[in-house]
Amino acid sequence: MFLLDNSPKAWFNQIYLNLDNFRGGSPHHYKVEFSYNKLVEQTSIPYNVQFNPSESFRELLIRELGLHQYQVKNPLELAPELRTERWHILCDHLTNYPALTKSTQVKVIQLLFSLCFHQAILEYVPLMSAVEIAGDSDRATLAFLRAMSDLMLHMDRNLPYSLKNLETIAQNAPVGNIVRISAGLQILVYLAKTWKDLEGAEFWRSFVEREIKATVASLDAFGEGLIMSIFYRGAVFVPLLKKNKTQVVAEMDLCQVYAEGLKGETQSQQLVSYENQSIIMESRTKEALWLQDLDLAEERARKLVERDILDPRYRLELGEVLLKRGKVEEAVQAYRSATRLGPPGTAVAWFMMGQCYQSWGELELAYDCYLACLDCDPLAISTVKRLGQIAPLLGDENLANWSQLRLSQLQEEKAKMEADGSTFRGYVLNVPKAKVNA
Repeated sequence: MFLLDNSPKAWFNQIYLNLDNFRGGSPHHYKVEFSYNKLVEQTSIPYNVQFNPSESFRELLIRELGLHQYQVKNPLELAPELRTERWHILCDHLTNYPALTKSTQVKVIQLLFSLCFHQAILEYVPLMSAVEIAGDSDRATLAFLRAMSDLMLHMDRNLPYSLKNLETIAQNAPVGNIVRISAGLQILVYLAKTWKDLEGAEFWRSFVEREIKATVASLDAFGEGLIMSIFYRGAVFVPLLKKNKTQVVAEMDLCQVYAEGLKGETQSQQLVSYENQSIIMESRTKEALWLQDLDLAEERARKLVERDILDPRYRLELGEVLLKRGKVEEAVQAYRSATRLGPPGTAVAWFMMGQCYQSWGELELAYDCYLACLDCDPLAISTVKRLGQIAPLLGDENLANWSQLRLSQLQEEKAKMEADGSTFRGYVLNVPKAKVNA
């Protein structure tokens, strides 16, 4: 496994590649480790790390590392010489998957989910009827994991998603099963964020409130506090759509109170509690931006980076806030530090740095940043457009010709895929709203 020791990014993220070399990291790394341990020890915990990396996270990680031999859609496809003992254990479970108990199948799928094998999950877990979901808690959990993988694949590809399967799970899973709440909250947030559907969000908020009342009696104090914190972070989208600032702040305060009241007794509880507080701080940073309180937004964004120095997402968040404040040099520092940590967001960080340098007239530095962005994401249309802009200013005819050719190829590929009814998988970069003018 020497190749995996050649770079800090590879070494740090090795658990995603072969389930080996876990030495801590961000909460999502722990999620993989916890999922593996639950499988081999046959334990069950009613809560988990919330951040769910998408399938593209795995793809971008492998692309950045240049370790394309690990780019597989199913763990069984990984070459035998690249497998660790723990990877072999996972493969043994997958080979015998139909014969496993439903409880063990849940743990296998949870591990696949944490490893970002979302397409494989759709192949292992069939669609289930309302009757099947209602009759068995394990089947309900499998159905929910399948629905979440399907949702994440659709979001990854910018495709519209039907909420039908999540609705079936929320309304038919056995009463008291936490997936009724989880599915309901996913629907609430999707309706609010994607469709700005206030009526739908209000309906599902009421639904989840009823389910929580029917479920909390079966939870311990930690589980109850966690679910209430998660609930308010999702439910706040209703007053947000109503532009009710007072209620938004009050409910986010409640969300934070519940989170800070969580007393973790085990390592997994402590990690889940810690991650939950980070997620809330991220939401509260966005809340401060929505309230146009940039001082508070910067304070919270800086706390986020301090809480989890290994998560590049929070450095992108800080960079966005700093740009809104006109602190461009500090924003560049935040983006630069994000590029060292790997995906998600490496390409965005390089692109934003390029925009900053371009705005200062530092075209050579902008050029370098845009090229680094393309190394991470060869399909980044936005970056190719930017290179086309600066090529004449640099007097670089070759760059100008290449940019024009590459842009035509990407636009043609995008148009062809859309005509076929699919979505262009790569990328017009999702750049933060606080763009640097150039």
